[in-house]
Amino acid sequence: MNSKILFLLLVLTVTGAFAEPQKGSMRDSRDGRSYKTVVVGSITWLAENLAFKADGSACYDNKAENCNKYGRLYNFETALKACPSGWHLPDNDEWKRFRTFIEDSDGKEAAWVSLKSRDKWDGSDRYGFDVVPAGKATDEFVDLGVSAHFWSATSEDGDAYGWHLAPPGDFSMDFDVSTNMYSVRCVKNY
Repeated sequence: MNSKILFLLLVLTVTGAFAEPQKGSMRDSRDGRSYKTVVVGSITWLAENLAFKADGSACYDNKAENCNKYGRLYNFETALKACPSGWHLPDNDEWKRFRTFIEDSDGKEAAWVSLKSRDKWDGSDRYGFDVVPAGKATDEFVDLGVSAHFWSATSEDGDAYGWHLAPPGDFSMDFDVSTNMYSVRCVKNY
């Protein structure tokens, strides 16, 4: 293969690998708050943690400034109905497609850095998904600045699945107690 063709293939590969994600916004008519959105694969996701105030949700350490920076934390029952009209809490299949898209594009090890916020965490935020280390609440508030936890709509026997981005670089799914409080990312209905 001659050097010009090899160079062209390299440029096309690099350009395709770093194509700008399709970004947008949506306004929640319930409280007037605007959220960034991003298309990952073919699905439109909120590119921020939901911050809609509802019974069964809280700010980390019950401090309003944490809601402003990290969004709210929700128990599972509240998370199921927290997304605005036209949007829904993603189920495990949607989260799996999301993870597969990111890991196929970046590799399993690099996916961690590609999803983390550039300004609120030490990531590259390559996809504009802006994962922030919002922590979680179990019996107490824990892991602020350390990890991110998101609810899935998939449940079983009263408890549910959560998706976690935590050191040393794992993006994993676990079965969790429904009274825990995690962040919510909504998916646009399709």
